[in-house]
Amino acid sequence: MALEQDEHLSDVHYNLGNALYLIENVEDAIMHYKAAIRLNSKKPESYYNLGNAYCVKSEYEAAIEAYKTAIELDPNNAPAFYNLGNAFYMQNKFDESVQSYLRALEINNKSPECHFNLASAYNDLGEFKLAAKHYQRSIELDEGNIDAFFCFG
Repeated sequence: MALEQDEHLSDVHYNLGNALYLIENVEDAIMHYKAAIRLNSKKPESYYNLGNAYCVKSEYEAAIEAYKTAIELDPNNAPAFYNLGNAFYMQNKFDESVQSYLRALEINNKSPECHFNLASAYNDLGEFKLAAKHYQRSIELDEGNIDAFFCFG
């Protein structure tokens, strides 16, 4: 194993974290993402994946911090903005989630999931016209999105 030969290989920790995440060993995945970050603090993917692992554990504050760092390192990281919005949404911080989703859509306006989640946040804020607009856009991008049809109706 590569770590037995040199435990200071950031990419090995990162890849091991990914493998562990895929088999739902989230605790160990987090440990390896943190090791990867200690060895190379400039790789946004490590922070992004760490945020995803924290979300699986419903540790949204830690996830938010990880996503924010990923965004600092890569300001055009639409998936990080999207998942940041999701983490805020899970904490009922709808204004913050809206801002994150809007930023994700500035970078990539073709995400039906992001339009759907933005619409849901607007709906929770009582902004029904904006919600309808984004449910409709989600449907345009993914005609099979039954949830968006239901919410839009």
